[in-house]
Amino acid sequence: MQCFRRHGLWRRAAWGLIAVGILLIAAPVMAVDEAMLKRMEDLIQKQQAQIEAQSRAIEELQKQVGTLSEDAVREATEAAKAEVARTGAVPPDVVRNKNGDKLALQIYGHVNRAYMWAHDGENSDSYFVDNDSSSSRMGFLGQAKINDDFTVGAQFEFEYQSNASNVVNQEDQDPGDSGDGNGFDERWVDAQLTSKRFGKLYLGKGSTASDNIAEIDLSGTNVVLYSDADIVSGGVLWYDDDSDSLPGVSVGDVFNNMDGLSRRNRLRYDSPNLWGFQLGGSVLSDGGDVTLRYAAKLGGFKLAAGVGYANPQAQTPDIDHQFSGSASVLHDSGLNLTLAGGTQDFEDGSDRNDPWYVYTKIGFRRQFFGFGETRIGADYARHEKIRANGDEATAAGFGIVQDFPKWGSEYYLAYRWHDLDREASEFDDTDFENVNSIMSGVRIKF
Repeated sequence: MQCFRRHGLWRRAAWGLIAVGILLIAAPVMAVDEAMLKRMEDLIQKQQAQIEAQSRAIEELQKQVGTLSEDAVREATEAAKAEVARTGAVPPDVVRNKNGDKLALQIYGHVNRAYMWAHDGENSDSYFVDNDSSSSRMGFLGQAKINDDFTVGAQFEFEYQSNASNVVNQEDQDPGDSGDGNGFDERWVDAQLTSKRFGKLYLGKGSTASDNIAEIDLSGTNVVLYSDADIVSGGVLWYDDDSDSLPGVSVGDVFNNMDGLSRRNRLRYDSPNLWGFQLGGSVLSDGGDVTLRYAAKLGGFKLAAGVGYANPQAQTPDIDHQFSGSASVLHDSGLNLTLAGGTQDFEDGSDRNDPWYVYTKIGFRRQFFGFGETRIGADYARHEKIRANGDEATAAGFGIVQDFPKWGSEYYLAYRWHDLDREASEFDDTDFENVNSIMSGVRIKF
């Protein structure tokens, strides 16, 4: 028993010695671990402080980048607006086709509404109209670049006129969207191929080469005053004082600026510009045309002109040939002069004499105010034998256009006087009164 007890005592003593040894060994290790933990804690705190400082710096940089991006976008937007205001063009947006290739898509158009008052020599009427000089419309123009030379494109454009200014008259003051010149009409449904070296090809419905050949105008007043003298009150009927009636002849019946073949289904080609000259031509199923245009800046003068030949058989079967043209010159001072004219040849055997007309306008344009350019003009036109051999029609007018490029708008006001003399030998007992008209409106572009 004593021995066993001695052995138990020794075991306890041995375990005690082992425990003391472990403590002696662990003590420095624990001391090392505590010091290391302290250093690691300090390091983590420092890193945490650095991370917080970096986060604050990143947030500040993000704010600065955001401000710079907003400034850059604002500057780019203002620059784009300035370019649009200067050129009158709308920059295209970039979209992509299903293959991811870039396409330039331009959506454009305008609304052109006006109030018109007309007096036929006996009575006066008021109308709320769509200005036919530039009808309300909307269009889409898409283009894709084939290579550095060729571009393929498509254009779709339609107009909508309610109460067209050249249609309304004393007997129908509110035709709405019915009748000629009213309602929806497709203006362009066209495929186009453009080459810098070879020119441009059009296939579909759109302007023929001779369209606008008699309407070249640098005055800036052509929204209400240009060679087409019947866009204001063209549908108004002449009042015959002798019979105290409206015989059914309208202002538009005796005025015609012979402006080419308008917009038709055709194949058209325009040559590249060579020293300011450009040739153009169209082939139609029932006729065709050919034109020569010129545009240049000569010293202090800007010049634009064009002449064209057309075969208008589809529009007027009795006419074999039509020649028309126009020219306009603008000086740096703002003074400008515009001329236009044309004639038609009736087919052999017709009892009609060949009709003709001349047109002239003098104008001035300058930015008197900070919000946009002011343009004024006065014109005169003489048309003979348009409706009948004995007809002599005269028109004169005055107009003012105020441009507001920041708003994409133009406000205009114009007065026009129409006169018709008709030989008694052709139409007995006719004494047509003058037609006086005023039109005021706004064109808003987008």
